[in-house]
Amino acid sequence: MLTQFYHHLLRKYHIAFGSLFKQITLVRNDTTDSNGVEMQRFVVPIEYAPRETWVARLRDDPQIKQQFSTVLPRLAYEMTAMRYDPSRRLNSLNTRVRPIPGDSTNARRYFVGVPYVLVFSLYAITRSIEDANQIMEQVIPYFAPDYTLLVKLFPSIGILDRMRIVMDGNPQWLDTWEGDGFTKTRDVLLTFNFNVAATFYGPIAGTSASLIRKVIVDMYDSSYDASLTDHSYLLTNTYDHLLREDMSGVLLTEEDASSIGDIARVVRIEVVPDPLNAIPVKPVNTTTTITEYSDGRVTNVYVGHDTDIGV
Repeated sequence: MLTQFYHHLLRKYHIAFGSLFKQITLVRNDTTDSNGVEMQRFVVPIEYAPRETWVARLRDDPQIKQQFSTVLPRLAYEMTAMRYDPSRRLNSLNTRVRPIPGDSTNARRYFVGVPYVLVFSLYAITRSIEDANQIMEQVIPYFAPDYTLLVKLFPSIGILDRMRIVMDGNPQWLDTWEGDGFTKTRDVLLTFNFNVAATFYGPIAGTSASLIRKVIVDMYDSSYDASLTDHSYLLTNTYDHLLREDMSGVLLTEEDASSIGDIARVVRIEVVPDPLNAIPVKPVNTTTTITEYSDGRVTNVYVGHDTDIGV
């Protein structure tokens, strides 16, 4: 609990959200030409700022060095709230292991993340209805009703997060013009609200980890499995007794292994990566080997080799 760590996750979510709107472009045409020849094209600048402070700063230039008409249009966004999201909650005791690229003997271990919803607001302020219309039409179509962005939370170990962004409610439109265009500046203020799915992680510890490089599955003949349909049987570590359980896992009886001595593997499937030293950062090829048996043996997982039942 006292371990110091800082993953910059909240900062990354802020940057990812703002990057969605950094390419909104406005086009202005020549209104005196019937063909509407394009006269100007520019990207609307965006910044992180609270709405009240941002609007007040744009309206009141304390140094009187910048004309108001050169400031607008402009975008701003801010995080206004955050709340726990129980709908995406996983078992907090579960851990995950990620391999380190180029290191086959060590890995990174971390607990599953804690899900939260970040509430963001996006603001746009313009001098004309036409500019506001263009911004509105370039934002709304992408959220029907959500947009998912893939965020690299920990690029060095390949931890990614699907950042689901949902537009919350209807956009708000505020036009301050009161009809006297000679004495008062017109402001059109748009407000969009979004709910953003985020995940926060605790410390990511280094751990030595032996990667699984071979999977063995033994299959059994269905005729021999008839005695196992009602209850579960588990062989003891000496393979001389059976532990018989009911469907709920309650131990019923202990029997001699010879009572099901015919239950043995008939087919073995082995799967290994290709090459054997492949690092599981990206999908890798695998080699599958299928072998048929009739020797009446099983795989003894306790000693690591095959053995006869009852031996």
